[in-house]
Amino acid sequence: MALLRSGRHVLVTGEKGVGKTALLREALRIILARPGDNDCRNRMPAPPAGRSGVPGIVRWDHAIVVLHVNPLGECLKEIARQLWDGGRLALPVHLQGEKEWESVRKWYAQQGAVGRQNIICESLQAARPAELVCFDSLDRISTTHQPFLENVLMAALVCAAVVRVRDLYHFKKIWSSFSIIELRPLCHEAARELTRQLVRRHGICVGDSVLYEREVVKSSDGNPFHVRNLVWQSSCEGALGVEEIRSLRNIEEGEYFNMGPVYIFGASIFTLFKIFSLGMDNREFYIYFSALGFLVYLTFRVFRNFFLFRPQKYGR
Repeated sequence: MALLRSGRHVLVTGEKGVGKTALLREALRIILARPGDNDCRNRMPAPPAGRSGVPGIVRWDHAIVVLHVNPLGECLKEIARQLWDGGRLALPVHLQGEKEWESVRKWYAQQGAVGRQNIICESLQAARPAELVCFDSLDRISTTHQPFLENVLMAALVCAAVVRVRDLYHFKKIWSSFSIIELRPLCHEAARELTRQLVRRHGICVGDSVLYEREVVKSSDGNPFHVRNLVWQSSCEGALGVEEIRSLRNIEEGEYFNMGPVYIFGASIFTLFKIFSLGMDNREFYIYFSALGFLVYLTFRVFRNFFLFRPQKYGR
């Protein structure tokens, strides 16, 4: 939060579930808090003077939170809509004062990819003080995002989260613009305290609290998301004896097994079977082949997460 108040871009890194998004949301909540809010977290040492010109105070009235960074078109539309909602989107004369987003959206969609990026960057540059833009995740950015993100970093104050900084030449300028904060899993004592608080919140009756805390911490490896998930699963049972506690490890997810090759092999065998049964000269072959190709593509597209990342269950 102090980095943002001092006008520096912030990038939070760490494994999934470690709390990157929660940290950014809490920082935004505190930064955007109105003066006089009864919150002890607002009574913090004053940061250095910033864009507002008032010593020790940098205050934003709003922030642009981008949930969909990929594809780029969806990202641009999401930012444009939030700028328009706040009356800060750069519009032509005939659309200024327009109260219907649909009319603005149609005009915006006609500007082309480069034109839409320029409109957003112009709108961000015109803001005083600078806009605060938060990207929920930069994990799936591609080279098509590079020029846009570089322009946004020059026009606004940016905070973002990423699991791992991708070491590609195209992104070096982007990553070097950030002050990087790395979040690590909780230490054992912190994970134990989180487990105790969650157990009290869910009202779980635990037969051996010391054993339960040790099993949760060991199974979660200090990851806050896994800690919450394990305690939530325990809350479904209400009361836990020693045997139920020891069985916590049996519900861990194992390594991911790639189902893609198995699915493709099955589709190939079925295709060969149809070729030999119908023959290449049969008209029905082309109908079957076209229908099968479409079905394979549609199924793989819709259920790709299941086929490619189906987890195994195992116990230790």
